[in-house]
Amino acid sequence: MSEDIKYGNRRSKTMSHREIRKNPFTGEYIIYSEARQVRPNRKKDFCPLCSGSPEVPEFRESVRIPNKFPALDAEGDTRKFSSGKFQIKMGSYGKCEIVVYTDNHNAKFIDLSTEEIFQIFNSWMEATKELSIDNNIKYILPFENYGEDVGATLIHPHGQIYAFPMIPNMIQKEFDSIKKYREKEKSCMVCNYIVEEQEKEERIVFQDNNLIAFVPYFARYAYDVFVYPKRHVNFLHQCTKSETNSFISIIKQTIISLNDIFEKNISYSLSLHQSPLNTQGSNMFHLYFKIHTPQRNIKSLKLLGAVETSTMTYINGMLPETAASRLREKMS
Repeated sequence: MSEDIKYGNRRSKTMSHREIRKNPFTGEYIIYSEARQVRPNRKKDFCPLCSGSPEVPEFRESVRIPNKFPALDAEGDTRKFSSGKFQIKMGSYGKCEIVVYTDNHNAKFIDLSTEEIFQIFNSWMEATKELSIDNNIKYILPFENYGEDVGATLIHPHGQIYAFPMIPNMIQKEFDSIKKYREKEKSCMVCNYIVEEQEKEERIVFQDNNLIAFVPYFARYAYDVFVYPKRHVNFLHQCTKSETNSFISIIKQTIISLNDIFEKNISYSLSLHQSPLNTQGSNMFHLYFKIHTPQRNIKSLKLLGAVETSTMTYINGMLPETAASRLREKMS
């Protein structure tokens, strides 16, 4: 522990200027990590994720390594503190890992074989099972940011895993809606929503016996693609091999189709949304993947303006039905 911080008449400690604060007006959590401001500039001819580096001495298949500049800290404090009714914070406890996909520095996710991507999925599954044993962990998010437009700083194919000590803001809102619906309707909100999308058909990008992919009715960005298993599943490790293979195929094809639409390798975020952990009612959550790109047309990105940043009310320049139609055309 490196620094003392006062809490009223109490004193606690934080590590490397990391903490999580709660907005008392919205209930949202904000993670602060000043240590991330001092990440070094790497030499252009050195990649820390290539095989033979100190971080990855040898590569055989998808490998998990610690994030050297984590937003959350496995040695962080698990307690909550208050210095008044409106100043509530918690320690930065959690875990941040990097998943190295391949030893091919110039490859992309879409270049990888089904077996290679399955090994990535397996890393996510193993991390979820291992980290869920810790009762202080409430949510695990595997994700990939690809491209400078979504903040990726390393070219080498990789993703990340965040293990949170709380349920992240948007997931909590989803979870609350799902629980409320279950209490009222005695059924799964997501399962019923999938049926409605199947009836409408106009926003569906792809479906098979295992899953359905669509641009949702409420898409924030021009191309937000949600991929759900048709079967009610909480975690990726509960999926069958057939379901997993369907996910791998459609995720690759969706990214390839987006590249075709924009005539370049787009920047995107791929995230796996699973059930909250160590939380009552978590079996109500319905797993899904989300693929999102800020690309709005061939020349420009969707940048958040004052309306969005001030109110979190998004303005989308394309109807989901239009985006889904364009994607279907590329994927057919």
